[in-house]
Amino acid sequence: MAFKSIAILLFFHSILLSQLHKSIAADQTWIKAGYWQNDITNSPNIQSINSTLYTHLIYGFADITFNSSTDQIIVTISDDETIKNFNSFVKRKNPSIKTILSIDAKDQSSSMYLLMSSTYFSGRKYFIESSIKIARLYGFDGLDFCWIWPSSSQQMLNLATLLDDWRVAIDSESKSTKKTRLFLTMAGQYTPWIQDLAFPIESMTKNLDWVHVMAFDYYDPESTNNTSPVAALYDSTSDLNTDYGINAWIKSGFPSQKIVLGLPFYGYVWTLVSSKDNKIGAAGTGPGPKEYSYNTEAENEPFTSTDGTLKFNIIKRDMIKYRANNSSYNSTYVMNYVSVGTSWVGFDDVEAVKTKVSYAKEINLRGYVAWQVSYDWNSVLSQAAAGEVEDIQGGVNIDQSGTLHKKKKLNRLILILIPVGSLLMLLLLVFALWCLRRRKVKVLKFQERIPRNKIESKNEDEETRTLHIFTYDEMNEATNNFSIDNELGRGGYGPVYKGMLKNGKEIAVKRLSETSSQGLEEFENESLDHYIYNQVRGLLLNWEKRVQIIEGIIQGMLYLQEYSRLTIIHRDLKASNILLDIHMKPKISDFGMARIFKKDGVEAKTKRVAGTPGYIPPEYMKEGIYSTKSDVFSFGVLLHQIISGKKNTCLHGPDENLNLLEYAFEMWRDGFQDGESSHEV
Repeated sequence: MAFKSIAILLFFHSILLSQLHKSIAADQTWIKAGYWQNDITNSPNIQSINSTLYTHLIYGFADITFNSSTDQIIVTISDDETIKNFNSFVKRKNPSIKTILSIDAKDQSSSMYLLMSSTYFSGRKYFIESSIKIARLYGFDGLDFCWIWPSSSQQMLNLATLLDDWRVAIDSESKSTKKTRLFLTMAGQYTPWIQDLAFPIESMTKNLDWVHVMAFDYYDPESTNNTSPVAALYDSTSDLNTDYGINAWIKSGFPSQKIVLGLPFYGYVWTLVSSKDNKIGAAGTGPGPKEYSYNTEAENEPFTSTDGTLKFNIIKRDMIKYRANNSSYNSTYVMNYVSVGTSWVGFDDVEAVKTKVSYAKEINLRGYVAWQVSYDWNSVLSQAAAGEVEDIQGGVNIDQSGTLHKKKKLNRLILILIPVGSLLMLLLLVFALWCLRRRKVKVLKFQERIPRNKIESKNEDEETRTLHIFTYDEMNEATNNFSIDNELGRGGYGPVYKGMLKNGKEIAVKRLSETSSQGLEEFENESLDHYIYNQVRGLLLNWEKRVQIIEGIIQGMLYLQEYSRLTIIHRDLKASNILLDIHMKPKISDFGMARIFKKDGVEAKTKRVAGTPGYIPPEYMKEGIYSTKSDVFSFGVLLHQIISGKKNTCLHGPDENLNLLEYAFEMWRDGFQDGESSHEV
């Protein structure tokens, strides 16, 4: 007992150390990322990258190319000096930084559409293999898929399959080469849908390390004449804001800890109708002044651009050049704006960036990503974002002396916490052992009162005769310690022994083998929820198979309620408790909350309601009354889910305010409505 106590204490002690280690490395789990694009026409200086302000840098971009000679779609990249030197340079300044190669699919290129087409999608392995090969060749730590414009439901399904295969290939490559596994990330829209097309949340959750949510470009001067918040964090008048989009991702089931918030290091310039009306929402006439290389007059105009887009460093340059002293911060939208004459610019300055990073921390996101690092001005925004993280995590400065001071404080904290924590764990251990001993005594006393030829119904007022209960010790004694001399034979699931009870009655005892495969059949195809809630796997269940599954569940319920010697109420009938065998035949499982009735029993009452919300009938939820009708109600919910493929825990309907049963009843009552397919009804 003393040895066990010490072992348990050491176990808890190791947990404490693990938690302390996590607290020390907390700043490493927070992602401070940035895209850096090697633009051949206007290549930014690689020397300007301050990699100490980031944990991850994303190199852009590799291309998706159709190789006509091999009839394959692969990933390629320009083999220039920049990509050759990128990793060595940024890691020289920051050895712990991770680099990711981004694959450019954002421009809806023809090669991208070929990849997602039925003709070439079967050859996606060449695309995947080439991406991994290039990432390893140039020393990158991961891959990013920059595709934010899928345009059909089939492309969404193909995206899910692509991510599944990509993750398998990355894991396999890491295992075979003994190298650290590559990251797999993706750039996504500010919401988890595009019009009526939903991103494959389940596949993205399972396969991606995180998603870069592009939370900007809500407005631009090409789409609206009025000056507008291009990357509003909040907007009470519209859904075009970051807070709405992030919450939509989370509500869709995507984990907040896999969301990395996009920060725009650029803005847009409008031309005002009047220089005196220069607030947000002011009347304008479209983009600001054009920038022409041959027009020398344009050099005398502030905030010139080719399409209305302005990098942050250009905005700051012209603010200084034209002495713009009216720059304002709007806390309602969380944005900055400035105007010179009739040129008006909306952008994110230091105040907006700090607020957004703080917001990301508060709602437990994974981090932030800058678009793009080269657009910054003297690393002002990069420092603001990184500084806000340090402020939140303890007010530590970015400089090396501040980092050293932080480590010293943590070391002192460890010296205090370890002995205090160990003492608390020891006290907790003593208390736990005392509780366990008391419980064991109570159990032994309770077992002495249990009749050997009866099993008590879990309903306190009922007692039903059933099979004799034997303990393992009784079986061990009856078979002479499962002696080989008592062995009668062997079956597929283990040996059978001859035994004799104390009353002289001879028995046969089967002992399950450790290598037995009994039970594997029931799990051949996992559970029903594995299929009906998944758009891809759901295709395996045509209507004939769904009807077969429904009939099988009914047969199982009929046996439990009518044909069994005892009436059994399952009380937790749901999709995850319906197992499918190799022939997709259903088997009801998990009887942990089941109740047994005599045949003349009608109903019972309990003070503690058990079961899964959404499947529990009203009378059971409100009054604790359960009967065979309770399982019938749960079956009705399950029937709706099998037919519709929808979850009862989600909200449905035009206003997304109805659960599945309410939605089905409303559609049955009102009949077909405009915009509703016969499949939905």
